[in-house]
Amino acid sequence: MPKKFTEKEKDWIQHKLLEEGRRRFAASGLRKTSVEDLTKACGIAQGSFYLFFASKEVLFYQLLLEEEQRIRVTLLESYLAEDVVAKESIKRFMLEAFRLLSESPLMKQMYLEGDFEQLVRKLPAEMLERNFAEDRDALMPVIRRWQASGLLAGTRPELIVGMLRSLLLLSLHKKEIGEAVFDETIALLIDLITEGMLANQDAGRG
Repeated sequence: MPKKFTEKEKDWIQHKLLEEGRRRFAASGLRKTSVEDLTKACGIAQGSFYLFFASKEVLFYQLLLEEEQRIRVTLLESYLAEDVVAKESIKRFMLEAFRLLSESPLMKQMYLEGDFEQLVRKLPAEMLERNFAEDRDALMPVIRRWQASGLLAGTRPELIVGMLRSLLLLSLHKKEIGEAVFDETIALLIDLITEGMLANQDAGRG
């Protein structure tokens, strides 16, 4: 039977599990990190892990949500500081999102090791839906700004979020697309998306 912990001990263990999880998942990925690896570092029994997280996938996902939040803040602070909505600013926004994702050790490991598919299989659907809702809410200032400028006016916000998420999820298919041409392919795709948004804007004005 798992040991009973004081509130102070619980806080310390949860912090330690998150800290150790971040380190190990970034270095080895989800599949190669066991619950035993995590609990040993915290000095607790394996069974005690489940007092804090339902599974290692839930722990990993919580860390991903924290990392996504950090990336969102960085991205939005930079983009919303710009005065004008123009082709180059939209391209910079999308390319910067790719850069921040690719430079995150946790995100990079998930993409390289195929941990994303394991998460989708193991996590409850409501947790994944919550992530979509958080993306939608976080991106609303950008979407409102675009639509106020005539870009994708009348398009439901969730569809615009879906478009951006679909674009970023191409990171999962770097090998299939071809590593040698991946960066140029993404840059071209972003350029075409931006051109399409601006063409739609011009048509709306006409």
